[in-house]
Amino acid sequence: MSKLRSYEAYALLIKDVITDDNDLKSDDNKWIWHCIYVAEASRRIAYYLHLDYNYAMSLGYVHDIGRKISHQGHPILGYQYMCRMGYEEEGRSCLTHSFINNDITLTAGEGPKNNSYLFLKHYLDNHPVDIYDNIVQLCDLFCESSGFTTIEKRLLDITKRKGVTDNSHRHYQAVIELKNKIESMLGCDLYSLFPEIKKEDLDSVAIDREELLRLIDSYSSKKKLLQ
Repeated sequence: MSKLRSYEAYALLIKDVITDDNDLKSDDNKWIWHCIYVAEASRRIAYYLHLDYNYAMSLGYVHDIGRKISHQGHPILGYQYMCRMGYEEEGRSCLTHSFINNDITLTAGEGPKNNSYLFLKHYLDNHPVDIYDNIVQLCDLFCESSGFTTIEKRLLDITKRKGVTDNSHRHYQAVIELKNKIESMLGCDLYSLFPEIKKEDLDSVAIDREELLRLIDSYSSKKKLLQ
């Protein structure tokens, strides 16, 4: 089967979920908007990198598609769904988007457990990261359901919701390294491609970073005291 095009990916994303404009306004479907913003961000970055930006957009649309089935376990559910639709290669983004450089330890919050862990680790170990993986991984971390923001603000929100883990500091470092890598390829600041980001978000990058690292350091200090 040929590559999934962006209009087809969007149709798959909203299939059986969005039937009219009211569905897009539902809080239950905020994740759809997140996918839409990740798709646009992926398209924009891929365009400036002279890559297949339509394909990158498709991956952005479908990376969280498993949430239409269940939010819990959505990476594997999304991959299985995409395979059933005949798009196994595009389903890759369902499995790789949460793991920087396809490293199962570099994720926000608690990682997968039990059988999910075994499946994902085997998949990630056997699928070396490519530039499209990296683009979606990065975009996932500055796109909210309300639009584009900064990595620091998005990670701070995720950390407050999901908590700190042993790998949180390594994950944050890996995200910043990935941002630097993409910026080096672009030849410009990442956020310059996204003028929609609110000025107050950009102005609070240092403050948000400090709060994020304070949460991580506090967790590490408490853990040492308990040892």
